Amino acid sequence: MVRRLEPADVPLLYPLIRISFPHITLQEWGRIGRRLARSGPRVREGMLVARYGPARPPCGMATFRRGFDLCSGDTLTSDYIIALSYTQEQQIMNALLPAMEILARELGCTAIRTFSYSKPVLNRDSTVRKLCSSGHITERTVRLDRNKQILQGL
Repeated sequence: MVRRLEPADVPLLYPLIRISFPHITLQEWGRIGRRLARSGPRVREGMLVARYGPARPPCGMATFRRGFDLCSGDTLTSDYIIALSYTQEQQIMNALLPAMEILARELGCTAIRTFSYSKPVLNRDSTVRKLCSSGHITERTVRLDRNKQILQGL
C-alpha cells in the first residue's frame, strides 16, 4: 500500500528517517515532514510512503519533487528511495514505482527520473538499505506516454 505522506505519518516515519539519515533530529524531521506532507494543487515536493497494510508502520519511502528538464520537460524526480527490508525490497519498489507514475501523471509530468546506486549504503547496525546515497550514481529517466504506461529509458 502506497500513499502520499500525511501529517499523521510524520512521527511514524521518524524511526526510518533516523536510521537512514542519522544527522536529522526529531525536531528537524518534524519541520521537514510537515513541509513534505503539505497537500494542494500547487505542491511541488513531497514523499510517498509504503506500508504492508493500513495498520502497519512504514516500510519504505520515496521523496519526490516536480521540476523541469530541458530534454524531458516537466519531470517528477525521486532523489531518495528507501526500503526497510532486504528481503522485501523488490516488493516495496514494485509498489513505489507505479505510485510514482500515477503521481507524475497527476502533476502533469512527462517523465520520471530516479537515481539508483551500484553499491547501496547500509548504515551500521541497521537493516535499512538506502537505495540513494552518495556514490556510484546511475540516473534513469523514462518518458510517460499518455496512452501507455512507460515508453522507454532515455
